[in-house]
Amino acid sequence: MSENNPENNPFKQMKRSEAKRSSVDTSLAVKDEELLTFTESCRDLYETGVPINEIMRQLQRAIPNKNFSMGIGLLVDDLENGKLLSEAMGRFPKVFGDDYRSLIRAAEKSGKWTRKRDRYGEMKEGILDMLINYLKRRKGARERVKAGLIYPSFIIGALLVAVAFFAFLILPTLKDLFSSINPNLVKGSITGTLFTSGEFVREYWWLILITVGGVSGFIYNYFKSDAGKKFWAHYQLRARGVAPIFVNMNMGEIMWLMGTLFSAGLTPQEVLEILASSTTNQEISKALELAKEYLYQGIPFCDALKKAHWTFDGQVYMVISSAQKSGTLGSTLQNYASQLFEKVDQGIDKFLKMLEPAILIVAGIFVGILVIGFYGGLSGAVAGIGNNGMPVTY
Repeated sequence: MSENNPENNPFKQMKRSEAKRSSVDTSLAVKDEELLTFTESCRDLYETGVPINEIMRQLQRAIPNKNFSMGIGLLVDDLENGKLLSEAMGRFPKVFGDDYRSLIRAAEKSGKWTRKRDRYGEMKEGILDMLINYLKRRKGARERVKAGLIYPSFIIGALLVAVAFFAFLILPTLKDLFSSINPNLVKGSITGTLFTSGEFVREYWWLILITVGGVSGFIYNYFKSDAGKKFWAHYQLRARGVAPIFVNMNMGEIMWLMGTLFSAGLTPQEVLEILASSTTNQEISKALELAKEYLYQGIPFCDALKKAHWTFDGQVYMVISSAQKSGTLGSTLQNYASQLFEKVDQGIDKFLKMLEPAILIVAGIFVGILVIGFYGGLSGAVAGIGNNGMPVTY
């Protein structure tokens, strides 16, 4: 064997030995693309008749991510020790979330891993196919939100660069020019205020960076804390302008996963339990747990959701209620989720159309102040030259 093989690397063997002693490893995380590729490979290999254990071995050798590869090796060890795949995946909760493992567990119970023809000759999706579609939809929706934030971030970044360029390079030259005409031009006027501001930025740029970094770090840590997550979960659903985007985003992900879970044959109680643990919004997650309690009290599924949280009222309630009556929860909810994701795209486009003029207005105000300040200074200088050298200040 090659000496680059992980099995011959003492450090890798040591890490693997340590990992074996741990039942849960929260340090391993992979990108969405890697998890999607892993799942698609599992589906393709299973369709060719390869057993689960051998699928994992082949993927362990094929995956370029060494940490992920070592994790799959631990899955193989657990499988050979008698664990089910869904149980083995529980070792890495950041890679295989509750929603992922639940669908794998449904496949283990039903045996419907991949697509097959039913008794009528129609091709029916397997649970791995459903899982792949779910991962693609979730990945696409989140990337759309991130992409929507890139453009305004680029504009704001360009504006900050322009301000820094002006403060460090343009203002010093203009200040020397105005001072050579008359020192009073750089004092006690709009022009003087601009020069003072630029001088402060040049001399205390390090303090500004420390302050901005400190405030950014505080905000970041706050929103990572329980209080911050609770605050964000509450106001993302209610903030004027952006609330519809986040409501449709959360409902779209929930409806798609809910439809996938029902299609996989899970019970309403199991569906709500999985949704509560996999939903990113804490407020909606607690509402789903409450809906499960209502379900045990005998309240119908759609009414339990409606009673638990206001986001499940209105059109969401009507869709779930009609799908429940018709017995088509799986397909109906997935189709409705697609509509919600389209609304997310429309909402992002609308938000960007509103945000762009707002940024341009702020930039226009900044440029206007510069024009007024320097036009006043130049006018004062010109007036002073024709007024016995006594400039007029503005």
